[in-house]
Amino acid sequence: MTDFSDLPRAGERMNTYDIVVAGNGALGLATARALSRQDPQLRIAVVGPVARTAGASAAAGAMLGCYGEVTAPLLRTAPGRAKLAKGMLAARLWPAWLEELNSELPSSEQVHINPGTIVFSNAKSGTIEDENYAAIQQAVKEGAEPCEELDPNQVPGLNPAEDCRPKRALFLPREGSVDASRLLRGLTLVLEQSPKLSLVDGTLKALDVQGGRITGVRLQDGRTLAAPRVVLAMGVGTQAVLDELPELARRIPRIFCGGGTSLLLETPRPTLQHVVRTPNRAFACGLHGLPRAGNQLYFGATNILMARPMLRTTPADMFFLLECVLEQIDQDLCAAQLVGWQAGNRPVTVDTCPLIGPTSLEGLWLLTGTYRDGLFLSPLLGQHLARRLCGQPGLINEDFPPERKPISLYTLEEARAEALKHYLAMGWEHGIRLPKVGWHRAFPRFYKQMLDSLYAELGEEEFVLPPELLAIVDSNRAAMVPFFRNYYAEVRKAWA
Repeated sequence: MTDFSDLPRAGERMNTYDIVVAGNGALGLATARALSRQDPQLRIAVVGPVARTAGASAAAGAMLGCYGEVTAPLLRTAPGRAKLAKGMLAARLWPAWLEELNSELPSSEQVHINPGTIVFSNAKSGTIEDENYAAIQQAVKEGAEPCEELDPNQVPGLNPAEDCRPKRALFLPREGSVDASRLLRGLTLVLEQSPKLSLVDGTLKALDVQGGRITGVRLQDGRTLAAPRVVLAMGVGTQAVLDELPELARRIPRIFCGGGTSLLLETPRPTLQHVVRTPNRAFACGLHGLPRAGNQLYFGATNILMARPMLRTTPADMFFLLECVLEQIDQDLCAAQLVGWQAGNRPVTVDTCPLIGPTSLEGLWLLTGTYRDGLFLSPLLGQHLARRLCGQPGLINEDFPPERKPISLYTLEEARAEALKHYLAMGWEHGIRLPKVGWHRAFPRFYKQMLDSLYAELGEEEFVLPPELLAIVDSNRAAMVPFFRNYYAEVRKAWA
């Protein structure tokens, strides 16, 4: 047991806590709630800006998509299978977890699952969509998950253009969605009722460290909080805090930003009963739409990997998403009312695997890098980390410790082949036209040559950069190739 007897104890002064949870998205709030239930005497501070600007949770569609998120590469590796196993466990926890949450909320604020997900595939993204649809079917079969094959021409809510008609459709009755904003509001209301818990409106800037252990945190506005334990659940904001401790940071896979755009529309009457979505494709999470309260509909599809957070959506993303929705989901939505646009940033590590657990800096724990799965996994990961922090056995195998070498999910050849499929899918999805004889062969050949040269410039075979991160490099080769070459050199030095 760690001895914190020489540190200020909770209650000795107003800014002293037992644990600081940095981050007020779904993961941070779920962890704080689990901690307060695990040990009601803990004095806990949750630090995060009320506006949640650039955060992932507030802009999320909040699909509870264990199987809907499956891809062919996910099933081919042990780390991918480990991620799937965590998703299967999280899916089982959601009903009871929400029931406990709702027991502390007034009926007007309760959060409920909208059940059912329909995964459909069409011909807009090439072979990668077929491969990932088949992977979903395989995972569903292996997991004995209830499902039903639907007539692709009779999918409720789908009214696409003729050249975008779905080829296949699979109904998953136990998947679905929740309203992300309602979930965040419900968790916040419950935490506000806890006498030992403080919600601090601010952003963590740096960690205070003395003698190789955490003693507290500093906020951007100059405030300080004393605590012997800190959980970094700040999503993409985590990297800036880690960079203040460079020796530790280079031992932890670096976090990048997966910027996404989402759209809210309002219709005179409900048109979607369930989540409708394609498999993951074109470096993104697949086109998806789902019902929200008040005849509102949520749509998303985009994922742009960047070194810095995307604070606002762009006209290009707005145009692309609207075009996909109107062509591939429902042509009649051109008459819907626009409610608003949202931008968020998913935390994506350099190996696309999460960071879960303690670090070698005594008192520092990480819970981030969950990419598209943070909100979905929040009941599981929040309870797991709370148990571990309180000295109890966790709920999952800790396959993804924060301090590790980047996990290689691909060989160089596999990465190039997978990236080519994604780039081709992007071309088809953006409506590229190939009218001349031979262009159908020149198009993939162009991207293959680009990928070969890109990976050759990176010059890396031990830590193969996943296809998802290639956009960061290709957008600015002059800066990003040296950046990644230097980064991997630092990783080798850290683990020598």
